[in-house]
Amino acid sequence: MNKPNFIFNAASFLILCFLSAAISFAQTDQRAQAEPSYEVVLQVISGSNETAQKSNLPANLSTVTKNLKNNFSFSNYNLSSTYISRVANTGNIDYKTVSSNFGQNQNSETPSFLEWSLGNLRSMPNASGQNTIQLQPFRFGARMPIVTSSSKDEGGKINSVINYESIGLTLQRVSLPVNAPTLIGTLSTQKANETIFLVLTVIPVQE
Repeated sequence: MNKPNFIFNAASFLILCFLSAAISFAQTDQRAQAEPSYEVVLQVISGSNETAQKSNLPANLSTVTKNLKNNFSFSNYNLSSTYISRVANTGNIDYKTVSSNFGQNQNSETPSFLEWSLGNLRSMPNASGQNTIQLQPFRFGARMPIVTSSSKDEGGKINSVINYESIGLTLQRVSLPVNAPTLIGTLSTQKANETIFLVLTVIPVQE
């Protein structure tokens, strides 16, 4: 065998192995990069005509408040709850909690059970080229205590029979602007002249 050719072939083989390993490492390193993350804020607002209450909406909801007042005739709008979670791009959220002020009187001893979820959160450009957030789907549900009957015992105490009924909202696909509180749905409750408003904000997180 010609020794120079053997050396050349061996060197070429080693170079090819090195290039293949470098390309494979670069691809692996690219795949290992973390997806961008987002802070998801769900704010539950109640609208009513109760004179004892005063509106307590934060300043960041000023645009939403103006929209509500233009479309609804309630005298008061109050922030009932705020839920915050963090998710990566294409991620999902599944949240369950208990609430004592969701469509109930303040002296109620029976809580409501709330749950909300969203799936496949994605950042993508809209028709104008601006980044938007798309969810597929978004769900909000509540199991609320409903008094179905009542009776008095021998001591005159009223005993109520309570059943839990479900209400909720499902959006199979919804888009909203980045970092802008957006009204995405409304729900009625057992309280007369009250509506629940769901406001969602998705905020990019700087790592």
